Amino acid sequence: MATKHDQKQVKISKVEMTDDKMSGRGGLFFFLRYVENIHFYSFFEKHFHFLEGSNKGLSCIQFLKQILAFFIDGSDLSMTGFDRRKTDEAYAAILENTPDQMASSHQIKRFFRKFILVPNWLYRKILLFLFIWRLHIEKPEIIELFADSMVLDNDDAKKRQGVEPTYKRKKGFQPFDINWGPYQVDAIFRSGDAHCNQGTDFMKAIGRLVRAIRKYYKDVPIIVLSDSGFMDDQNFRFLEERLKILYICVGKQYPDLREYVQRLPPKAFRAFSQQQESWRYVEFGNRLKTWPKFRRCIFTTLETEENGQLLFEFARTDVFIYTNIGQDKELTAKLIQAGGKAYLKAEKIISLNHSRGKGELNHRSLKDLATKEQLPFEQFGMNRAYYYFLVISHFLFEAYKHDVTYDVIPITSYPSTFRRRLIDFAAKVISTGGKFILKINKFKFQELNIQKLWELSGTPQPILIT
Repeated sequence: MATKHDQKQVKISKVEMTDDKMSGRGGLFFFLRYVENIHFYSFFEKHFHFLEGSNKGLSCIQFLKQILAFFIDGSDLSMTGFDRRKTDEAYAAILENTPDQMASSHQIKRFFRKFILVPNWLYRKILLFLFIWRLHIEKPEIIELFADSMVLDNDDAKKRQGVEPTYKRKKGFQPFDINWGPYQVDAIFRSGDAHCNQGTDFMKAIGRLVRAIRKYYKDVPIIVLSDSGFMDDQNFRFLEERLKILYICVGKQYPDLREYVQRLPPKAFRAFSQQQESWRYVEFGNRLKTWPKFRRCIFTTLETEENGQLLFEFARTDVFIYTNIGQDKELTAKLIQAGGKAYLKAEKIISLNHSRGKGELNHRSLKDLATKEQLPFEQFGMNRAYYYFLVISHFLFEAYKHDVTYDVIPITSYPSTFRRRLIDFAAKVISTGGKFILKINKFKFQELNIQKLWELSGTPQPILIT
């Protein structure tokens, strides 16, 4: 016998096909609207105008828009996915395209082939001016840069040019990058056998950014954070004497240094706690055999983890930190004037060094956006272009969260969470009275505050075209 609940239940008795343009990627529209209104397409086209093909093909802007959508969407990051999207009228409508304006996988491959001989510096120029654009929006008084290298594991991929054994014992690529907060502001795409401190990459990249900051933004204190791979007297002297900036670098643990610290009496150490973590530390002046002068050195040993768990002595993490903070009168005065007096304290330096882990979170976020580390092409130049488009997409993704979606989702959210909340929702494109209208379910419209997303994505501060 049917219950009262069963009698009221609505049953679907039939399925039908519709010509309505409905897409499950409704959030892509707002991201691409934002990208267009910051004038990114015009900015990119100015620097890559030589990529324009015949009048019969797709424009450079069309390729760029579809590649950005490809990375932000993330539902199918294979080249053949472009063929599927080309047949999807609703997806084309979300991109404000007609189906004949959608690129096939073969067209995308030919587009990337044009980049084979494009050098690193041209892509880096795009990142540089995106960085300057964000500086003028966020207006920092002290700039902290984090230098590191990142391994892209291509060990199980087919043969790729430039795929070589890395320090992680995997074959792949090892780009060098510099991060400012959540933004990757510079990157050098390199083969896997490149050392993190290879040649003069570090000095040239930092010098380039420092000169740009002073020329296009203002002369603010700059602090460079790095791991032990960049511990080098040549690097330190370049930062101290040529650039006149500050640095915090993890030091290598030489036996004589460890022996010196072990001989120090317990009363020489101080305690420092942050959240539930606690350290013991001692600071002293240190000069290695090849160094012409003493530098400030702080030895730290981690006693409790983030969960407050006390560590056994054999399991503690010991770190030597080298810095020039507090050693140069002119730089110290500039730091204090900018409101950074706290940076002079050993506790702040330890905290900053510990925050290098946040810089490494950018690598995790970038890989989350890419969904996989394997690059799709055999030729090095094509993979280099793919990598830089990924980095640029990630930069714009972070800017979009800061400028548009900050009230809807935390700005620290990873791409997978962002996609689930702000990309993967249904939308319908209709045409009426000569206008195209994006229709979104009432619940989603209110939950995501779509009206505000529409307004903010239409009025961002544009990139300075230069």
